[in-house]
Amino acid sequence: MSQAATALRRPEPNAAPAAPVPVHAEEVNAFLERVGVSSSGGLSEAEAQKRLAEHGKNRLPETKKKSALVRILEQFANPLVLTLLAAATIAVVVGFTADKHESFLHRFGDAIAILLIVILNAFLGYYQERRAEAALEALQKLSAPNARVRRGGKTVVIAAEDVAPGDILELEAGDAVPADARLVQTISLATEEAALTGESAAAVKDALAPVARDAPLGDRVTMIFTGTSVVRGKGRAVVTATGVNTELGRIGEMIRSVGEQKTPLEERLDRFGAIILRVCLALSAVLLGWGFIRGGRPWHELLLEGVSLAVAAIPEGLPAITTITLALGMQRMAKRGAIVRKLPAVETLGAATIIASDKTGTLTQNEMTVRNVYAGGHRYTVSGEGYNPVGALRDEAGAEVVDLSAPLNYLLATVALCNNASLNEDQATGRWNIVGDPTEGALLTLAAKGGQSRESVAPSHAFVHELPFDSDRKRMTVITRDERGREIAHVKGSVDVLLPLCVKFADDKGVRALTEDDRRAIIAEADRMSEAALRVLAICRRVRVSRDADDVERELTFLGLVGMMDPPRQGVKEAVAECRRAGIRAVMITGDHRLTATAIAKEIGLWDEGDEALSGAELAAMSDEELARRIMHLRVFARTTAEQKLRLVRAFKAHGHIVAMTGDGVNDAPALREAHIGVAMGRGGTDVARQAADLVLADDNFATIVEAVREGRAIYRNIQKFIFFLLSSNMGLLVAVFVVSFFGKWPPLTPLMILWINLVTNGLPALALGIDPPDPKLMSEAPRPRDEGLLVKRDYLGILYVGAFMGLAAVALYATSEQTEEALLRTRAVAFSLLALSPLFHAWSCRSPVISLFGSKPLISLPLLLAVAASAAIHLIALLVPALRPVFRTYEMSSNEWMLLLVLSALIVPAVEIAKLVYRRIRPVDAGPARLPASGPR
Repeated sequence: MSQAATALRRPEPNAAPAAPVPVHAEEVNAFLERVGVSSSGGLSEAEAQKRLAEHGKNRLPETKKKSALVRILEQFANPLVLTLLAAATIAVVVGFTADKHESFLHRFGDAIAILLIVILNAFLGYYQERRAEAALEALQKLSAPNARVRRGGKTVVIAAEDVAPGDILELEAGDAVPADARLVQTISLATEEAALTGESAAAVKDALAPVARDAPLGDRVTMIFTGTSVVRGKGRAVVTATGVNTELGRIGEMIRSVGEQKTPLEERLDRFGAIILRVCLALSAVLLGWGFIRGGRPWHELLLEGVSLAVAAIPEGLPAITTITLALGMQRMAKRGAIVRKLPAVETLGAATIIASDKTGTLTQNEMTVRNVYAGGHRYTVSGEGYNPVGALRDEAGAEVVDLSAPLNYLLATVALCNNASLNEDQATGRWNIVGDPTEGALLTLAAKGGQSRESVAPSHAFVHELPFDSDRKRMTVITRDERGREIAHVKGSVDVLLPLCVKFADDKGVRALTEDDRRAIIAEADRMSEAALRVLAICRRVRVSRDADDVERELTFLGLVGMMDPPRQGVKEAVAECRRAGIRAVMITGDHRLTATAIAKEIGLWDEGDEALSGAELAAMSDEELARRIMHLRVFARTTAEQKLRLVRAFKAHGHIVAMTGDGVNDAPALREAHIGVAMGRGGTDVARQAADLVLADDNFATIVEAVREGRAIYRNIQKFIFFLLSSNMGLLVAVFVVSFFGKWPPLTPLMILWINLVTNGLPALALGIDPPDPKLMSEAPRPRDEGLLVKRDYLGILYVGAFMGLAAVALYATSEQTEEALLRTRAVAFSLLALSPLFHAWSCRSPVISLFGSKPLISLPLLLAVAASAAIHLIALLVPALRPVFRTYEMSSNEWMLLLVLSALIVPAVEIAKLVYRRIRPVDAGPARLPASGPR
């Protein structure tokens, strides 16, 4: 039982132990007697203050936001960055022990360069995440600022946070519910609970209705809940829970219990960084050990060699380039209507194998829409979606109905008049919204589409009387007086209630007696609509009614049926098909009814032969073992609670899947937080859902998720490209530094030279590879396995091959040089340029691990071309500007040296092309999906 249901329950002393009756199932008089509250007087001011002091303010605790300092420090929590910091520390120590006559830049230049890169990466990550937070804050707003309560026998308006348990709420249409409460009086009361339960239709409330003890949240018609709103009628309720004890607060506690989840990319980068760290330590230890064994050199020189090796092994540009690549992807996503809260989340959707989607407001519009009309014995379909009154009625042949038949005309006029909602257009956005019950909003929209809007019908009908809807009568009647002075009763309600009250039938020839054949046809049509998951209403009227209230709703004329539903969003069907092609299994997790959810799943192409639907009650009775066995055959989960959504996400994760969860309601928030990536709706979603999500769709368009998948896959592929490029180039440096260090007379590359190559000459091409155009076949591939690393075995072999080729080419320069000190220093300068320029040629081969660079599409990547040209120009400045030569320890080169340099640099291209050709001969490239995850989508 929830805290909301037990907040006012105080067990009597010495009472025999028995299962207490939940508040929602308790008889209303027994409830009032037990809690000792008068249904009219309310609490005294003194008692209210006492309870406030005891239970606290009626508000949820705000999530403590991280300070800017903490956010910045989090950017350093990465093995690669920590290794760089260690290298910088050693470089500082070496600088202090170096010759004091050398310039400050010579002594501390290496440390400064490393620290600048680390700091730049940290601030890039912080800046991008802070921008996302600012965008979200602009979307958020507070709700339910005030409440009407009975205090001391009077109705007063107080701040919602001052509502206390035991307060009596006075509610009417348009009010936001400030606390969980037990209804004690209702008059045609209905609330909108989609944010909490996921059900799009208004929930009809009844204080006196019997409710089962184990009724799910959406069926507790005797209760109202924080975070919902009243759409029609009036009510009085006793507050049972406030703040953290409400259903909303309980969900908040679930969100906090989930904690932060690392994305698959973060996990891969952490593992990758740890591997590089171990390699650096091992190689540096070998080098230092060899130096001490060989002897004859000062310890600080040996330490400097160790730093040089570490700097050569670590791809210093990797954190910054990864951050920039993700940030650019984040900006592209923002242009498509998606706000990314956390940079690695840009890539996570690309790895998704399961998209668990909420229905209401995500796959559907959360706007009831009439889809079918039956009038005068004819069927009509209705075009248009939502509350926008643009659309038309079409007959069974598909032709637009221009001249309305009499029954259809009467039906449209009746639904416009028997209605308390109103339609309003937001001039700023052009969106149509309703004030009132969503069902009545759908009927108003239907009337407007048929040319019978309330504005055009109402002037000829004067309001006389209304018999409001209630759960016993299951119908609503409005009596009007037309221009001829006739009083007409306009009635709408459930078919099983109204059809027995009808004696006449309106068809194209006029009004006649209702026959048994007519009744059977009407029932068959209502069943047909229900099987299509439409909510069906009967529309009737009676001319010249009696003033006797008991006589109004008798001897009615049957006008027709209307079938309505919350329709799928535009583009959702195509998005689901795209997910299927991408090897992603989409499932629906909703608080709505099974029949409705299954019908929507079939309409949007989510349902396959052999799929099953499961209700929340069935899920609750299912063990974890049985759920694990059946979960990949289940497609629709209906009438689910927040806890069950969380359980399902965990079940999919336990199966080895990368799970993306979409939703917009408070009840979706815990599952959004638990999923690898939570996707919330920015326009129609709740603040709680947006806070819990990693990605917020500002346009509430499910199809944007597919674009995010495409973007995520492209980003990951490009990350693989530039990691391969950086590591293979670094391997060349590593081989050169390691081999050269074993020859005492050969001067090794300085840390500044290595940093220059890693960051300046290699940085721009790596960044260009990060924005390489995506492969058109990307969305036809299966999602990559979760346990797959950033690189595969083929990539590591390629890194060793390329590194050995580049590094040994540089070693060959030392070996063929004159072995004098001056000649070797000039050779080091040429080797420095060779290791800087070879990667610029190699970058073109990195666009695909197996396809020839001449088969790349497009053949020429403009960003890469510009990056290579810019890097070459920057390096030439370091070589050709005389003032920079002492800094980089370079010399003016002869034409023969330039020719040798260019030939050796370009040799990497044919070397890699030969390796690719051999690989393609051994393992032909498959045009289809490369692989399927072991437990992936079926």
